Amino acid sequence: MVWMNVVDRARMRIALRHHYQRQVDPVGDEAIDALVSAMVAEDSRARGGAESRRGFLPFVVAQARFIPIWVWLAQVALVATMVLVARLAGNGVMARWAIGVMSAASVLVCVPTLHSSRLHGVVELECSCRHNAASVLVARLIVLGCSASLCLGVMVSATSRVTGMGALWVALWACPPYFLSCAGALVMLRRCRPSSALLACVAWTCLCCGSLYMLSVAFPSAYGEASLSVWALASLASLAWLSREVVLTVRAASAGLDGLTPVVSASFR
Repeated sequence: MVWMNVVDRARMRIALRHHYQRQVDPVGDEAIDALVSAMVAEDSRARGGAESRRGFLPFVVAQARFIPIWVWLAQVALVATMVLVARLAGNGVMARWAIGVMSAASVLVCVPTLHSSRLHGVVELECSCRHNAASVLVARLIVLGCSASLCLGVMVSATSRVTGMGALWVALWACPPYFLSCAGALVMLRRCRPSSALLACVAWTCLCCGSLYMLSVAFPSAYGEASLSVWALASLASLAWLSREVVLTVRAASAGLDGLTPVVSASFR
């Protein structure tokens, strides 16, 4: 009896399938080709509209929405701290050393956002998007670079106004640590594993700040007017290094997963 019930149910399913298949209108090859052509045309129209409505500049502006609020607050706190130190120290060596430390710290607060794609493991997803990993990286570099530069400019202007020192002098004392921190952070983000890149960036920034402190203690005259030409040369050299690292980082992002995560990729070969 059980076997008969199974056979009856199978026959009923076959009969129902044939019944519904007879009610479906036959579709020829021409109709299928017409449907595919219509879908391709609609896809091309939609993509063309998206291209005309949204270029790279709106994409860069949109990236500002994804910057955590704590980054902006941290930069405001750095400016306020620098103003406080300038008021307390006047135009002494401490204020001149502090502007370099604060400029390096303004770079460090931007690193987690720049590193978020690798840290959260979405680089592969970004590589498959229209705005791929390289576009996302460039957009974040532009947004965070403008933010950090604005923070640096405000600190330089405020320090110059509070201490009475020339803005050019203050800028020359601030630029080398700023450029060196940026370049070193890009090196760490590109070469280190995602789990240890942030710690490496913190260590590099601490090394820069410690070197500035040792310089101010061992050679107080290094922050004098006679050394401004040396600071200018240091600014140009560090800016050249930063430009090189930006190019290498964007090139690595354009190369895909192997370029963005060389250490991880090598471990699977």
